[in-house]
Amino acid sequence: MILINKYEPILSIDEAFMQCVHDQIELCKIYEFIDLPDSIRNIEKLNSAILRNYYANALDNNLLEIKTVKYLVNKNLRASNIAERAVEQYQKAELFIEEQIHENLSLPFLYQLEKILIEDLYKNDGEVNLFSVNNSRIPERLSMETELELETLFDFLNHDSEFHPIIQSWILHFRIQSLPLFSEAKSKFAGLMQLFWLKKNKMDMFHLMSLEHEIYINKIEYEQVINHAIEGEENSLTEQISFGLQLQQVQLGRLKELFRNYFRQQVDFEKLNPRQKNIMNYVFERGYKLKEIDDSILNKRQKLIMYIVQHRGFISTKELVNEFDCNRKTIQRDFQLLLDLGLVKSIGAGAGLRYCINLQEKGNPLLEKYQADFVHQNSLDEPTENEN
Repeated sequence: MILINKYEPILSIDEAFMQCVHDQIELCKIYEFIDLPDSIRNIEKLNSAILRNYYANALDNNLLEIKTVKYLVNKNLRASNIAERAVEQYQKAELFIEEQIHENLSLPFLYQLEKILIEDLYKNDGEVNLFSVNNSRIPERLSMETELELETLFDFLNHDSEFHPIIQSWILHFRIQSLPLFSEAKSKFAGLMQLFWLKKNKMDMFHLMSLEHEIYINKIEYEQVINHAIEGEENSLTEQISFGLQLQQVQLGRLKELFRNYFRQQVDFEKLNPRQKNIMNYVFERGYKLKEIDDSILNKRQKLIMYIVQHRGFISTKELVNEFDCNRKTIQRDFQLLLDLGLVKSIGAGAGLRYCINLQEKGNPLLEKYQADFVHQNSLDEPTENEN
């Protein structure tokens, strides 16, 4: 397709892109593995919406206290001025893109966002007169050249199957920023259109992505990258995507720390001894891989045993006999298999015998693809007793 060349970045970003995609896919699996309660998931979705709203308005030079934004989003406060109304309208814009998730990018879609973010923002709820503080805005129209550019861009993205949605989302974001758009809120349009594209392609990390945060922190460099494209500098698209991927990596890092904190709360991390902390850190990083093990290697009961061992740290045969209400020899056979595969190791003896995760994972080539990247096969000593 002839349009591909126009939006095709230089291959130098491939490594950063592959790392970003790898980290996002792995983080999704970790999120599903730690199995947070729905109440916590909903709280974090709301927190992310508040952060997006706060930083989107901050980028627009609309600085409010984050507590005020939180109250407005939660509808605990009624907007009393234009700055607070902007928060409400941004929230409505996010609801709108959620409703349009199965639609394609189009000019009508963009104009509807303009209505929500600009026209409706300045509408007076009361009587309009000479003393009205806010004047109603006339609907804006883009120039014919801009509309043509956008139609070309939207057609490319709606039909492109070569580039990953993350790359496409940054092409969309920065292209909108480099075009002459409406009289205000350009950063909001770019952010919301990108969010729509990520949501549409299920790449918004379960509604937890808040790229506006990273953009605001790196605002000066962000504006420089945009200006390079406006000035027509060579390779500006590659620079934009590379910069965007850096921001996305930082955002994924923040989310990983959030998930890690919740996981540690689940296992009472601070009450564990150093050896147990090592095990729990390890479980967080690679526990999700247990679900990927083929049924020809472990049956469902054995996978469940591994899941219990991972979450409790140490477990005895007797405890599992009570857990599964089955014969002691059955559990012993299960543990012998897990020992042979190198997934667990035994600690103690007799009545004090316990099983825990084998951090070294030595032994079975069938399990190599499920091992954590930082584990060096057959070359590790006993883990040191620290929290790292």
